[in-house]
Amino acid sequence: MKCAEITDKVIEAIKSGKYDHIRLNYPNGDMVGHTGVFNAVVCSMEGMDLQLGRLKAAVEEAGGILCLTADHGNSDDMYEHAKDGSVKKGGDGEPKAKTSHSLNPVPGIIYDPEYKGEYDVDKLNEGLGISSWPSTLMNLMGFVPPSDYDKSIINLK
Repeated sequence: MKCAEITDKVIEAIKSGKYDHIRLNYPNGDMVGHTGVFNAVVCSMEGMDLQLGRLKAAVEEAGGILCLTADHGNSDDMYEHAKDGSVKKGGDGEPKAKTSHSLNPVPGIIYDPEYKGEYDVDKLNEGLGISSWPSTLMNLMGFVPPSDYDKSIINLK
């Protein structure tokens, strides 16, 4: 995957100062996860982790906020599981690769190096999910989301 090249372009965009919001999607966890090749996924995720470190530093230098999430899992669950939770084995006795999306909850992270208590994170997490991010991003940018948007992850003070 081209996560280093993607990060180069995004850091260039951040440093330009032209944008109030930049959204990017690293393909690594999904696309390499679909291969079912464990070592390829580990290498891919390690490479992406390095790029997230570079991105975090650029966001911090620009005085921005980094929000990190995913739309679904894939590389987080590399093997098929039986109903009892055990790993299924293939005909060769090796773990059977899972190449479909996982149903695991996807975490979200807000990294705000200039946070001064102006909002709280919703601790109940009731009804929150990927659809809560648009309202959250609007709140972080100083806008009030439309009333028909799903609830924000943060509570403004």
